[in-house]
Amino acid sequence: MKGHEHRILGNEASGSATVPLGGGSAGDCLVLTFGDLVALSGDYFSPTDAQSVGAWAAPGPQVLASGGLFALASVPGSGGTAVGTRDEVVCALKVMAADSGVTDARFKPGGEYAHYRFAATGAEPGVEQRVRDRFLALGAANDDHFVTPGPRGTATRDDRAEAFFGSAATAYRRLHQHALDEACRLGRVGADLAAAQAQEAAAQHYLTDAFAAGHLRTPVAAIREFWQRRYPSFWDDLQRKVASDTAAALRELALPLRLLPSRSLHARTLDAVRARTSGYPRVSLGDLLAKVFHDWDNVHGLQLEGGGVLFGDGCLDQGVTRRRALAACRAGIDDIEVAYRLGARGRVVPGEPLYAAVREATGAAGEAFAPDGRIPRPSPENPPQNWQAASVEALWDSPIVGSKGPTVGEAVTRSLEAGAELPNRLACLGEGMTSGLDVPPVPGLRRWLGDRACEAYNRGFLAHLMSDPKACVLEVVAGAAHGRRQQRSVLSQPRRGSDE
Repeated sequence: MKGHEHRILGNEASGSATVPLGGGSAGDCLVLTFGDLVALSGDYFSPTDAQSVGAWAAPGPQVLASGGLFALASVPGSGGTAVGTRDEVVCALKVMAADSGVTDARFKPGGEYAHYRFAATGAEPGVEQRVRDRFLALGAANDDHFVTPGPRGTATRDDRAEAFFGSAATAYRRLHQHALDEACRLGRVGADLAAAQAQEAAAQHYLTDAFAAGHLRTPVAAIREFWQRRYPSFWDDLQRKVASDTAAALRELALPLRLLPSRSLHARTLDAVRARTSGYPRVSLGDLLAKVFHDWDNVHGLQLEGGGVLFGDGCLDQGVTRRRALAACRAGIDDIEVAYRLGARGRVVPGEPLYAAVREATGAAGEAFAPDGRIPRPSPENPPQNWQAASVEALWDSPIVGSKGPTVGEAVTRSLEAGAELPNRLACLGEGMTSGLDVPPVPGLRRWLGDRACEAYNRGFLAHLMSDPKACVLEVVAGAAHGRRQQRSVLSQPRRGSDE
C-alpha cells in the first residue's frame, strides 16, 4: 500500500482515533492518528524500539537505524531541525503526503505543523534527508512486507539487513501478540488503552500490506537473491556509473572544476558517491526488478481463491481491496479490545493463555487470529511472473507475466518515467552528495559544491537512467562482467616466484 492508503485504512477502521506518543503529560505528547502510525511503521521507522535496520548501518555517517518509531516520538524536537527527535516523525508525515501526491492539512497555513521547517543546517544532513534515507534503507530489507517473499541465500544474506520477521503474516502476528499483551496488562491495572492501540497500529502496517496484490505473491527475497548471483558486483559498478555520469555533468555545470584532471574529478566524485551511500545495503539488479513485478500486480490485480480481484498500491478502491483490508483492520482492533476486557477481569495472563482466549472469543481457528486469518490467497489461474532468465538482456524482452503481453523492459521503462515514484525516490540521493568529503572551510563552498553535485547527479546519471533505462542497466552489467573477467584473470596468473 502507498503511505496515504495505509493511513486511510487505519483511520477508517479506528474511527480516526488519536493516539498520544511519548511525554509524561498531555502537553508533552505527540498526538497522531491511528492511521498515521499504520503508515509510518515499517516503511519509515522500525516498528519497535528493540530492533534495528542492521549492522551495516552502524559504521556510516548517518546511523539510519537509530531509534524506532516510538523512541523517536518520545524525544522533543526543534521545529523540524533536530535529527533523532520527533521532528523526524513529523517530517515523515510530510514526505509521505508529498510522495503520494496528496495534501496533509496539518502542514498548510494555520495547521498544526505549519511552523515546521525541515531545511538542512550547516554541514549536517537535514531531517528530511534522514527520513528519506531511512525509507530507502528499510526498503532494501523489506522481505517481511510480503506474504511469500521466498528465501534469501548467501548472495544477499550478508550484504543487507535481515528482515525483522520473515513475512508479512509473521510480522503482523508477532506485533499483534505484543499489542495484545500490552492491552491485557493495561486492562489489569485499569489504565488507558492508548499504548496498546499504538502498538496495534504499528502492527497493522504489515497486515494492510498483505492486502495489496503486489505484496501477495511477489517473491522479493528470491528475486534479489537470483539476480545478485547473476551480477554480484552490480552495486560497485552502479556506484562507478553514477560517479562517471555525475563527474561528466559537473564539468559542464561548475567551471572551476574543469581545472581538475578528469581522472581526479572522477575519483573524488566516486568518493562522494560511496560516502553518500555508506549507510545503505548493497543494492542489486533484483531490487529494481522486484519493484517492477510488485507494481505490475498492484495495477493489474490478482484473482483470489473464492472469487474477487485484489489490487494494490495506488488502487485501494478497485476490486475487493478496500473492503477486505478494512475488515481485517477492524478485526485487529476488536482483538485488542477483547484482550483489554480479559485483562480487566483478571482471568488470564499475557502470553499463550491470552492468545488462546482471544481466539476463542473471536472464533478464530488454528494459530491465526481473526485479522491475519483473513489474508487472501491468489488463485492458481493468475499467469505466472517471469522474473528468471539467463541474463538481463533475455529478461528485458520477456513478457512480464504469462506468455504474451508487455515485456519486462517496457515495465521497467514505465516505472522510470518522469513523475513516477521510483525516479522521485532516487532523486533524493543527490542531496548531501558532498557531505562525506573533506571540503576546505571556505564560506559557502560546501553549499555551492553540494548544489552543483546534486544537479549533476540529476542531469547526468538520473536523466540517463530515465531516458534510456536499458542502455544504462546494460552499461552497469557490462561493468560487472568486466570486473569478473579481471578478477578471473588475476586469479589465473602465476604468483611471483612460482614456476612458470
